[in-house]
Parts: sequence; C-alpha cells; structure tokens
Amino acid sequence: MKLALVGNNDGPLRILRSLQKKDLPVCVGLQKAISRDLENQYLQYINVNNFYTQFGEDLLFKILEQYQPEIVINCFCNFKFVKLLNIYKVFNVHLSALPRYRGRHPLHWALINGEQQIGITIHEMTFGFDEGPIYWQKKIRGTDNLSVSAAREELLQLLEDDFQDFMLRYKKGEITPHENLDEEATLIKRRIPADSELTEWGNRDLIFRKVWALCSEKNPAFITINNQEIPVKEAEKINFNSNYSEGRIVDFQDGFVEVSCGGRAGIRLKLLGHIPNFKIDQDYI
Repeated sequence: MKLALVGNNDGPLRILRSLQKKDLPVCVGLQKAISRDLENQYLQYINVNNFYTQFGEDLLFKILEQYQPEIVINCFCNFKFVKLLNIYKVFNVHLSALPRYRGRHPLHWALINGEQQIGITIHEMTFGFDEGPIYWQKKIRGTDNLSVSAAREELLQLLEDDFQDFMLRYKKGEITPHENLDEEATLIKRRIPADSELTEWGNRDLIFRKVWALCSEKNPAFITINNQEIPVKEAEKINFNSNYSEGRIVDFQDGFVEVSCGGRAGIRLKLLGHIPNFKIDQDYI
C-alpha cells in the first residue's frame, strides 16, 4: 500500500519510527521548515529526493501527484485540506479523544479544563474540521500538573508504539471505524498569546492547571502587574491565615508572588521575570 506522510515538527517522525523501515512511505512532507538536526533524523528513514518542506495545499497537491499514494497520513499540518480530499483518502492524527475537542490546540484546552482523560485519535479527514470516522484512539489520564509537552510526548509514544500494527490491521480489513458524533462533540478555538494571562483568580484549580499546562510552551502563563507581563513557571496551592479578596497580592519576593483566590485560598507563583514595584495588600492583579 503506497503511503504518503505529511505534517509538522516531529509528528511524522514518530510514525516513521513505528514503521521501523518496513512499508515506509513513498514521500514525506513537512509544512514548515525544520532544524538541520531534525532533518537528519528524518533522512534516516526517507531518501532526500522524496523529502519535502515548506508548502501549502497547492504545492502539496503537486508533490503528491508525482507519487499517487493510496493513503495520505496527516500528522499536524495546520492548513485546511480541500483539494486533496477530492483525490486521496486522508487519515488525520488529532491530539484529543474525538469527538471532544475538535479544532486547534486541543491538548492545551483539555489540560487547562481539567479533563480526567486526554487522548489521541486517527480519523478519516473530511471537509468538516475533525469530523470524519474514527479508526484508532488511545487515552491517558489527565493530571492537574501535566504540561502540554509531557502529555504530547506520552500520547505520541502511544502512536509510535501502535501505528505499524494499526496499518497492518487496516490493510487486512480488520478495523471497523466508529462514528465521530456531532452531538457528542466540543469545538474549541485557536489559542492566542493573550489566552495565557492569569485572570481567573476565583478559581484556584484553574489557575494551577493553566500554569502547569503552559509551563513548557512558547507562550507560558503570565500575570500583568503595572502593565508589565511577567511569565509564570510553576504554581503551588497555599492557604492564608486571614481572608483576602480575589486577586489581591498578599506577599512577594524576588522570584515568586502569592495571590489570593478568595477567602483563605491562595496560590504561590514562581516567576520568570522581575516584579515591578507595588504595595502588598494594596494592589491587585
């Protein structure tokens, strides 16, 4: 079965490792540019003449015309497929337990929202976002201090462990897809840097999850004091001896700040930046 593999970053590489140089794809394409080190890892499995980077759907369409694959596997291309779906059967790797968390950045939202289970899914790509039949799915337990990076690694390891067997079972006709039901679906929005600001002081658990989920990301959680954005690295739940209103700064030193989450509940935040001058018990975040 002629397989083409496209995507971004190390997603397709995990599938190549799973195949273990057996039934390797006819070509591999990465939407964005990558480092030389990552490129060298890819070239352990695929000939440089069949390896492509930096394309949109139009260029990818022309590339695939040369190879005529029977199946295209997409692992993290972030543009919408339209033309390709009229020609090829496309499987998509999505970092959620579909039908929940359709859309962009599903892993970020699932961790921040405190989902008890988070997942990874292979589904057939259709013209609706993340709506096609589900062919394979695995889940792991979500925890309040799990980062996006750690969860991503754990989920991609499940993909790497099982993809070769998945393809063998698919070729034999042993996989019956199940429905990706709209009535069970949740649709999420694409995250922007402003979404990382900590503002939900009345919900200590949410603040805690948000800090830990985003601690591995390019745009970590941050607080704003005197119009200065200060990145937050870690969070610890604490209790005060007195009652304070939500968002009040109760204590600070170089490297951390303690903020009230209402009553005696509070949170200690480890910071990655300098704290501007302010008065304890008189300033709010």
